[in-house]
Amino acid sequence: MNKYTILKWEKLLLWLIPPILRKRTHAQWLHVLLTPIRSIYDETLYKMQHTGQVIYLEKVLNEAFNPYNNYDPNLSTEQKRSNELIYIDESVKPTLQYVYLHKEIYEPDHILSDGTIVKDKLLIPQLEIYTHNEYKDRDNKPVYLAHRKDYTTIAYANFRVFIPESLIKAGNIVVQSAEDNSSSAPIKVANIEYHNLLNFYKLAGKSYESYAYLPDPD
Repeated sequence: MNKYTILKWEKLLLWLIPPILRKRTHAQWLHVLLTPIRSIYDETLYKMQHTGQVIYLEKVLNEAFNPYNNYDPNLSTEQKRSNELIYIDESVKPTLQYVYLHKEIYEPDHILSDGTIVKDKLLIPQLEIYTHNEYKDRDNKPVYLAHRKDYTTIAYANFRVFIPESLIKAGNIVVQSAEDNSSSAPIKVANIEYHNLLNFYKLAGKSYESYAYLPDPD
């Protein structure tokens, strides 16, 4: 933090009081009047020092709702989950997949110039079909055959915010009950401060979803 942004309020107030009025009671009274201005200054300065970048947004979220765990922007996603930090990940959107024919999957036997017979060779893995909810699972990365409805009827968030279950159990973050209680389903956060903070820092037009997670076992 630059030194010119740090104000020594007590000294500043003392300098502004005329010498004839520099009494303890008068100074304490002025300190009380100065408290709201000091709070507004600190809050504005804090906002100016952070942007909508992922590392800053994660830092702000953890300082607001997870103050007992120190946030380190250099940690990997796995380390953030292990340390039970709030972190941000990109949204999962299905991509168009081509359905291969059987003859495109397997290369038939052929004989090399030296007479060696090369057996069938698997060119690409067999395709498996999964539902959209299964595809959203972080630990499940199957081949998903996207349908036209996936692009016309489903609104995808631009990024996802992952919240450790410990913060929800501790009451730092309040979650509304949802019909779908699966681990891959987004949660509805009831904290107004949470949404106000995200909406202040995130880029205009960006949308987000919140998810709860349990720390990965060692």
